[in-house]
Order: sequence, then C-alpha cells, then structure tokens
Amino acid sequence: MNEHDQDGEAARLLGPLRDFEPEARTELSPRRSLELGRRRSRTRRVAGTTLGALAVMVVVLGSTVLGRTLTHEAKPRPAAVPETFTQGRRAFTIGSGGGFAPGSYDAGAFVQRITLRPENPAGAVKGADGIVELYPRGRLPAALQGKDPSGRTVDPVYGGRTLVLWTPILRPGAVELAWQWKPGAWGLVSLRGPGVDEARAHHVAESVRLAG
Repeated sequence: MNEHDQDGEAARLLGPLRDFEPEARTELSPRRSLELGRRRSRTRRVAGTTLGALAVMVVVLGSTVLGRTLTHEAKPRPAAVPETFTQGRRAFTIGSGGGFAPGSYDAGAFVQRITLRPENPAGAVKGADGIVELYPRGRLPAALQGKDPSGRTVDPVYGGRTLVLWTPILRPGAVELAWQWKPGAWGLVSLRGPGVDEARAHHVAESVRLAG
C-alpha cells in the first residue's frame, strides 16, 4: 500500500467521526442538586450506621465464642478415682530378698502389708525386721498427705521409678525405699535393725511380684 492509499484509508476510518456530536450535558437545577445531595448524605449515614452495627455484632459474637471456648478449656478435669485392691485377696507374691523372708500378709483394700523376718536367724541381719506396703493407684500413706514420695533416685525396680527416701515415713530410724510397681501406684520397703542398708531394701523390692 502506497502513501496515497494510506491517506485514503485513514480518511475512510475517520469519516464517521466527523458527524459525531457529544450529547448535551444535562444541567441540574439548584433544587434538584440539593435533593440529590441530601439523598446521598442519607445513604452514607445509613451505610455508616449499618457498618457500625455489623462491627458491634462481630465483636459481641467473637467475644461470646471466645468466652465459651476459654470457659470450656478452663474447666478442671475431674480427679481420678483412687483404685482399691480386692479385700482379703493377695494382689502380690513375695519371695526372699536382701536376707529377709516374708512373714504375715494383710490383704487390705487400700493397702497390702507384708511383714519381713530374717531369712537366716543367725545371719547378717539377725535382730532386724522389715515391712513392705503396697498401695493401689491414687492412694498413699497418710504421712505423705497426698504427695508422692521424695528421695534419691536409684536403679529402677522392674522399670518403675525407684527412690531411697530422704526421711522414713513408715518407721523412724528405718532405711526406706519406694518404687512404682505400676504408673501412679507405689510400694514401700522399710528395714530397721542391724545390717540393713538400701541395697537390701532394693533386693526386697525386687522380690515382690504381682500375683498371677
């Protein structure tokens, strides 16, 4: 296409625009302008009021939901009900250990108590004696006032936490050891007299087994 043809094409495309006249702008009367201004002002006020109310509702609903959530989470969990043994039924067996042998067995519901005597009356622990007390989960000797035993950690008895007590709780002057025979359930060994020590108490604890 040459220059003459290009000019002709441009004239053809621009031809319709020569006859185009923009529509005359509608002039509003002062009264009409005032009415439109008032209407727009009312619309803005209504919109602002509506948005404000919605914002308040969102805050109230959010606070209510959050309050319910916090209240639900803040509710204390009910304390676990302490377990019991079957009254009169031996829950454990005990053998000889640490130079001691079992004597009597009191199969109570809240504590099972076994007395110990020297296995050899003429042996290293002649004149000594011992006690084993076993508690169901959630129960402890009254002297502990609901707190777990405290003491020096030693080798576990069958995987349970085991402590040599700082202060004896069953008998003054005794060597005492506590161990968890299952989670949350404690057993205690108390040895008193000649030749007793924590190693013997540990062997006594190892001689205690759950009854089959």
